[in-house]
Amino acid sequence: MKYQRFVSLTAGLSFVLIFISSGVLYFIPDRGVTGWTNWTFLGLDKQQWDNLHINLGILFLVFIVWHIYFNWKPIKAYLKVKKKWKVFTKEFNVALIVTVLFAAGTITMTLPFSFLVNIGNGVKAINSLDDGNPPFGYAEYATLEDFCLLTHIDKAQALQRLKAKGITLSSTKATLKEIATANDTSPKALFLIIRDTATKFILPTDLPVGMARKSLARLQQEYWMELDRFIAHLTHYGIKATPESTFKKLAKNHDLHPAQLYNMLLASQVER
Repeated sequence: MKYQRFVSLTAGLSFVLIFISSGVLYFIPDRGVTGWTNWTFLGLDKQQWDNLHINLGILFLVFIVWHIYFNWKPIKAYLKVKKKWKVFTKEFNVALIVTVLFAAGTITMTLPFSFLVNIGNGVKAINSLDDGNPPFGYAEYATLEDFCLLTHIDKAQALQRLKAKGITLSSTKATLKEIATANDTSPKALFLIIRDTATKFILPTDLPVGMARKSLARLQQEYWMELDRFIAHLTHYGIKATPESTFKKLAKNHDLHPAQLYNMLLASQVER
């Protein structure tokens, strides 16, 4: 076997797969949504795509170093001018500038680099279906008993609802993920069955994906929040809002981060 060909082909194939996994991770919803909805692509969930991307990256790194070793002579030639060593050639300087611009532009979120990031975030939001966000982080790993307590759901009524829908479970100490897997469904689907048995529904602790484009009236319908209290809370901070206002518009008009606005929403719902 010719090792130089083997190394080059392995580096090339791993790069192609990294390119594919990068594209998938660029567009898919956040972890909170994918775990809650049993999201998969080509049979793999987000965690598997993450793992694949990491290990392929390591494989590519190892073989690209090996590739550099085999091709050190032509690489050295790139760093020579008139047969003399010169690292900072015109070509190297341009390559360095392009790389630094992409890194600095991404860190500072300036155009056009912020546009590329926002495209991905926008697609993630679109791919996050209605009610795709769990009421709290990693809710699928809560036992049914604890989940009912945390979301103010009546456990007895919840069990009746699940039974009526043909959902079987061995114990209320099983997690929503375990129950969903055993019944070939998703934690989200289980939650939608029992959600309206809650005496009080809580807002997700983290800013839900796709929330920016929803009006306050829409959020009230989805999360049973007290809209008047939220609007009054915003007024306290000098922010004028109506039921038709969207998170995106309010944040933009008042130079606020959407997460900051969402924290105001959470605070407005706390009993005083």
